Amino acid sequence: MKDQKPSQEKNSELLRTNKPAILLEIAVVFVPLYVILIISDKLGGNDFVSLGGDVVLVGAPLVYLGMILALLAVWVTSKIRDISWSYFGLAPPKSWVRTILMGIGMTVVFLVAATLLSQLIKTPEADLSRFTPLHGNLPNLIINVIALWFTAGFLEEFLWRGYLMNRLIDLQGKNTKLAWAISLVGSAIIFGLAHAYQGLPGVIKTSTVGLLLGGGFLAVRRNLWPLIIVHVVIDTINMVQHYFGG
Repeated sequence: MKDQKPSQEKNSELLRTNKPAILLEIAVVFVPLYVILIISDKLGGNDFVSLGGDVVLVGAPLVYLGMILALLAVWVTSKIRDISWSYFGLAPPKSWVRTILMGIGMTVVFLVAATLLSQLIKTPEADLSRFTPLHGNLPNLIINVIALWFTAGFLEEFLWRGYLMNRLIDLQGKNTKLAWAISLVGSAIIFGLAHAYQGLPGVIKTSTVGLLLGGGFLAVRRNLWPLIIVHVVIDTINMVQHYFGG
C-alpha cells in the first residue's frame, strides 16, 4: 500500500507530459467510438429504442453506447491525471445569465454561418425517416429533446471541443496561438471523420462546422458552456421542426 501513491503520481505525470501516452489515451477515447459508428452505419444506423407504447428514443443505440464509453474513458484518465472539470471548460460560470446570453448570441452567428456554408457545400439529402415518430407526438418530442441535450449538446461539445482540443495542446507540449490553431484544425477534422457515412462532402461540411464550434470555444476563452447552449438550442429547434412535420 505504501507504493500505491507514488505509482499513481507516476501514472498521472506520464499522462500529463508523455506524448506517446497522451496519444494512446486519445486513441482509447475515440477509436472504440469510431468503430462503433462504423458498425452502426453498416447495420443501418436508423434504429430506435422503444420505451413502451408508442414512445421511442430516436437514433442509433450503438452510437449512444459509444459516446458513453468515450465519456467513461475520459473520466477514468482524468481521475488518473487528477484534473478537475475546469480543464475541459466546465468551470462554474460567474454569471449564468451572461453565459446564456453569450450562448444565444453565438447561436445566431452560428446559424447564419451554417446557412452560408450549406450554400457553398452541397451534401446528399439526409434520410430523416428516423424522426417520423416525433410528428405530432409530444411525449416523443420531450424525451428526444432531453436525450439530445445530453448526447449531442453536452457529449459532442465535451468530447471534441473540451477534451480533444485540450489534449491536442498537451500532445504538442506548447500553449501558443499556433498550437491552438493546430488543435482547432485537428479536432475539426477528427469531428468531420465521425460523419464519414455522409461521404466526402459530408466530412468537409462537418469539419467546417467543427471549425466554427472550435473557433467559438477559443473566442470565449475555452468556456464550454456557451458552446453547449449553442448545440442545445439548435438541436431543440430541429426537434420542434420534426414535431410539426418539417
